[in-house]
Amino acid sequence: MQLEQFDHIILLAHGSSDPRWKVPFEQLLARVTGVVSEDKVTLAYMELCTPSIEDVLQQLPSETANIAVYPLFFAQGRHLRVDVPEQLEQLNTEQRTLTLLDPIGDDPAVVAAMEKAIISKLTSE
Repeated sequence: MQLEQFDHIILLAHGSSDPRWKVPFEQLLARVTGVVSEDKVTLAYMELCTPSIEDVLQQLPSETANIAVYPLFFAQGRHLRVDVPEQLEQLNTEQRTLTLLDPIGDDPAVVAAMEKAIISKLTSE
């Protein structure tokens, strides 16, 4: 299990200036923290809204040393190939390491669920 490998996991969404955009991500976090402790997982946004990764790091206890960033992105575009790795490199310290995981869109279960939903929409009457 990924959680056992890390002290904390930050779920990273893109962000939007529209506050309604955050609602599904906050609902997802609430469902996840219903299963996994709030102390082990938080939500951050890359841009345009808060909290940012930096905001989350400031709130974590100093002994939280090994942190994974799990992008809630469908694919690895420029943000995940360049922007986020550069950001995490700047945030890494001797006491704290941030590791970028593959985006959720790379998970075969997510791809299968999307395929099923698309086929259902295209074939239902």
